[in-house]
Amino acid sequence: MKLTSIFIVVASLFYFMMGFATQSINSALPAIAVELEMSHSMTGLVLGLPSLLYQVAVIVAAALSRKSGPFLSASLGISCITFSVIFMALSRTYYTFLIGRLLFGFGLGATEISIALGVSQLAFKRTGGVLNSVYSFFALGSIVAPLVVSAVLTETNMWNVPILIAAALFLVVVFLSWTVWKKAAKESLSDVEKRRITLPRDSMFWLVAAGGLLYVGYEVGLFSWLSSFAYEEKLLPLRMASLTTSILALGLFVGRIVTGVVVDKFGLQRTLVVLGTISLAGFSIAFFAGNSILLSLGVFITGLGFSGTFPTLQAIIVSGYRQNRETVLAIFAAAGSVGAVTTNILVGGVSDRTNLAYGMSVIGVQIAAALLIFTSIYLIQRKRKKLATS
Repeated sequence: MKLTSIFIVVASLFYFMMGFATQSINSALPAIAVELEMSHSMTGLVLGLPSLLYQVAVIVAAALSRKSGPFLSASLGISCITFSVIFMALSRTYYTFLIGRLLFGFGLGATEISIALGVSQLAFKRTGGVLNSVYSFFALGSIVAPLVVSAVLTETNMWNVPILIAAALFLVVVFLSWTVWKKAAKESLSDVEKRRITLPRDSMFWLVAAGGLLYVGYEVGLFSWLSSFAYEEKLLPLRMASLTTSILALGLFVGRIVTGVVVDKFGLQRTLVVLGTISLAGFSIAFFAGNSILLSLGVFITGLGFSGTFPTLQAIIVSGYRQNRETVLAIFAAAGSVGAVTTNILVGGVSDRTNLAYGMSVIGVQIAAALLIFTSIYLIQRKRKKLATS
């Protein structure tokens, strides 16, 4: 099998397992909070602080990729994630669980930027389509996980069972990732030519980075808090509340399949505006829903809007700044991690002082702000295109 094919398989399996592991934690969050005696603020730290380690890992992996290529750093990152999932599943206190989450964030940062660099290095012609297709497996894993959690979470002390399942499956992904690294090493695919590190000066890049900051913030925030919101504010039973993230992930999965097919023809910038509009409409329906049917509908529509936003933003970065890709991807990833930590801490803090509904309104404000940025990106690109053809 060719390196490109193996790489796509491993990247897809990784994102499937990331979706499964992440949503296993998020769906079981109400039970975890009970068992580990976590307040909303403590939960916000568990969800947000790993993003700080994510930023560190992005810098380390970007530097390592310049010397050894992205496949080694991807394998190291996946190995770190696997260890962290095992560590979390065996935790019995808040602080040990927090340590596991921090290691999880570090491994995720190293792996995500390495996969994006791998896409760039292998010179895919349809960057947006490939990234959307690979990321669709995150949504598929996110669909499966809440179903597993709902099936096994009969008591709060069963919260770690789906995480143990994730740990076992991650061992397979680790083995395959090292296979990719060995094959890349044999083919001398190191791509370590010297490229000068420079920061982009054009407004488009910094708008994309700002959009990434907001998107990762509200996407991670909604996935993290949705089950708790449905349980505490919408008064859904625990097992039903845990399924809300599965509905969100279903919308994400369907949307990414569609986006992966049409994004390169429809245009990256225009796609962002459409997705941002759908996200805001869906979140509004879910936030103000008076029954479980409307809540589910709003959550699904929100997932459709979320679907292709991150890979489309990343495609703009990868396709537009290939000569300095480690630097720009590191900045983009770091911006996203800042958004994730800020959102989770804000939602937790506001919720402790008022209630979770007010805390969730932070996410709505972020979606609206992101839509304004996406519109600006589209208008700037359209103006540049007109000037180029005139």
